[in-house]
Amino acid sequence: MHKKQILLTVILIALALNTYTFSLGYSSAAAPVLEEYANDFSAYYIGAWRLFHNPTQIYASGHYLPGDYLIEPTPQIFKYTPSFLVFFSPLLALSYQDALNLFDILQFLSVFASAFFVYQLIKNQNLLLGSIAIIVVLLAPAALSFDAKILFQGYYWGYTMANAHILQTALIVGALYFAYTKKPLVCAFMVAVACFDPRIVLLALPLLLWYSRHTLHKTILASIGFITALNAPFFFYQNIGQTFLQQEVQGNIITQMYAYNWVPILAVITLTLIETTSLIKTHFNSITLNAKKKPHLDRC
Repeated sequence: MHKKQILLTVILIALALNTYTFSLGYSSAAAPVLEEYANDFSAYYIGAWRLFHNPTQIYASGHYLPGDYLIEPTPQIFKYTPSFLVFFSPLLALSYQDALNLFDILQFLSVFASAFFVYQLIKNQNLLLGSIAIIVVLLAPAALSFDAKILFQGYYWGYTMANAHILQTALIVGALYFAYTKKPLVCAFMVAVACFDPRIVLLALPLLLWYSRHTLHKTILASIGFITALNAPFFFYQNIGQTFLQQEVQGNIITQMYAYNWVPILAVITLTLIETTSLIKTHFNSITLNAKKKPHLDRC
């Protein structure tokens, strides 16, 4: 069987397993997992709600505030950049549970985008390494926390808690693909959107810069422009941007890691290691080829 056909087969199997994982997580998301707090999605919904009804308290800790949308048992605290609320706010048109269900479905669909992006990035790589990349990006098969009986914990808990790191994985792998294909504006926009959790983007930065080396100037300027355009207005509206810097960046850069946090982390680390391995192999082959040519040149 041709290498690309094998890779496509691996992708189809991984997507089938992810679909099964989604069915389990989607069913579990119908009720809060924790006794004290609602699922992670509650932080996004209450953050967007406060953007329009109580903007100075978007990043406030504690329990309900006057005017909050009722989410039982208690909504979690919003911790992402203000720009996340720009894209999330349309979901306020739905009730909390309907919005959660739709968000989970959108995250599931984003996995198919991740499949396309990762295939384009690894189709010319070694077959084994390419297959590993597909499995890691689309399944994140690691028992890292929560219930060790769940095989693909990262995706399962991402769907169950409706946590946005599944969507962020698609955005970052997509940004890598558009950097690789020399489309700096699209790459920069996806980087800016993925920056709702800047830590993961920083981890992907070396590979992003390497893939963007032919369009580096445009990519950097466009990324700065998009990030500024999406976040700067919040510094002039109820001091939301300043509050984010004070409460989240200064105080909570290092937080507890959960299974779903590892979905984009493992994807970035794997793709970076595969590209590094490919570069080392190419360099080694070049040295070997030059060494073989040299005696022939000497005889001439």
